[in-house]
Amino acid sequence: MPSEPSKKFITVETKTGKHKLKVSEYARWFCLIEALDLVSRKAQQFKVDLQSKNADWVKPLAFQKYIDERYESMVDEVIMQESLNTTIPTPCTTSLEPALK
Repeated sequence: MPSEPSKKFITVETKTGKHKLKVSEYARWFCLIEALDLVSRKAQQFKVDLQSKNADWVKPLAFQKYIDERYESMVDEVIMQESLNTTIPTPCTTSLEPALK
C-alpha cells in the first residue's frame, strides 16, 4: 500500500509551464498513457490503422478498467522513482506485453 500519495506532488514541465500534480493524479495519467501505448502496439502488431475513419477503437470502460487495476502498482512505481530522484520510468511489471526496444 502506498504511503500517502495524495500528500506528495510531482512537478511536470510542459510547453505552457510547470505544473504540480498530486502523485495520485500523475499515476492515473500515466496509467492512461500506458493503456494507450498498449492499444497502439497491439494495433500495429495486427496491422490496424488507428488513423482511419473506419478504425474500431477500444471502449472507454476498457481503459477505465485498466486504469483501476493498474493504479495501485503505478503509484508505488511513481513513489519509488521519486525516492530515487530519477525521471526514467520503470518498465511495466504487470503487463504481459514485451517491453519496447
